[in-house]
Amino acid sequence: MTVPQWFNEKLIDTDAKALGVYLALLKSRFTHGWWDKEKRPMPPIVDDVRWMLQKFLTGKDMLEAFEAVRDFMKLLNEYEYGKLLLDKSFLDEIEIRYYEKFRRACYRYFKRDAINEEIRDYIRLFLKDVKAGVYKRILMTKIGSVHIYSIASRYLAISKDFERYCTNLQCEKDKIVEIAKALIKSGIVVFGIGADIIPAPFLEDEFIERIAPPEEIKEEIKAKEIEIPVKTEERLGKKYEGKAPTREILESIVRDVLEDLGFRVETNKKLDARGGGKIEVDVWGMKLIKNTGFYVYASCKNWDREIDRPKIDEEFGRTQHLIQIPHLKIFVAKKAP
Repeated sequence: MTVPQWFNEKLIDTDAKALGVYLALLKSRFTHGWWDKEKRPMPPIVDDVRWMLQKFLTGKDMLEAFEAVRDFMKLLNEYEYGKLLLDKSFLDEIEIRYYEKFRRACYRYFKRDAINEEIRDYIRLFLKDVKAGVYKRILMTKIGSVHIYSIASRYLAISKDFERYCTNLQCEKDKIVEIAKALIKSGIVVFGIGADIIPAPFLEDEFIERIAPPEEIKEEIKAKEIEIPVKTEERLGKKYEGKAPTREILESIVRDVLEDLGFRVETNKKLDARGGGKIEVDVWGMKLIKNTGFYVYASCKNWDREIDRPKIDEEFGRTQHLIQIPHLKIFVAKKAP
């Protein structure tokens, strides 16, 4: 399955548009897709998404986001109306292909101030439980967004599962509603009316550990942590001089560079994939920065031809299927477009 040809990247060329389309995509993915086209040209989902967007966007951002939602739903209506009851896998493919754009939009509009220090640990543990599959009534996309029945209704009447969870943590009764409100107000849980959806970016390990966008970590790394050692190039040049650039040699070079940068590195490592199974990675590096892991993925190709765009897209797709999505992706090849 590939991204449908009708999907236009202009729909998500700003963060506001990407947020709107992502919410519409997830709502369409997890809820009943049929509606009476004769009586109602646009599905009820459009109104639900507009209601949700109003919590996070204003002014120009709100206008362009809602226009993108309507355009996306019109295309969905035109090209996929007959499929929505049978196969929604094309929505997963859109989420996978454009995950970085959706991820950035989620983090940009995330309201961290809605979560105070007293309930941060409860929310962190709740998200870990969701990711671990503790809650039985969960649906999940290929990329890891989940639909959980049900965290909170319109009136924040918490489900028995969620109430039991808080009780097990010796959480006071009044904290339950406070936690649910924070999940919804912050944007971690969207919709929250018996159709509670948690977008995949809020289930990434780095986000859960800090309850903050991992981009903050990246900026710290960019500014302070990663400084290439002056003698690395000279040392590696001598070590690999005259050796043919086989895949094993390329992997060894990448491993040495990352180790010089302070990473713990493994080659040909098999990592857990979303939905089960393993994905083998040529080089996998991790560095602990301020108690948070920063992960690097490298794919090494010693082909004697140019690597085309479909191959790069395939590699990117592999990284998005990993349970632990890497912060940095490296592609080593003779030539790429």
